[in-house]
Amino acid sequence: MKSEYDVKVTRIKNRYHARLLKNTTVIAEMACELRIDIGYICRQLMRWEDKMGGDQFTSASRKRLNTKENNFRGPVGKVWHNLQYELRKLIMKA
Repeated sequence: MKSEYDVKVTRIKNRYHARLLKNTTVIAEMACELRIDIGYICRQLMRWEDKMGGDQFTSASRKRLNTKENNFRGPVGKVWHNLQYELRKLIMKA
């Protein structure tokens, strides 16, 4: 079964940006400065989306987080938690 969610990671200037897409619409975005933190920001995007509804894809990402002791690591470098709530407001208005 194909999920309606997808995560795209791109490098823009000095940051890695992860965008959570729902049917090609960006619903959340985070950024980090170190490549090692990409997994962390992707997990955080999926975790919050699962708390707000989600599907099997987002739920599975939360379950995997708790299966290995080394998956529970926090970010190593700077992480930006931006646009999550602003994008939600724009989507709700549309």
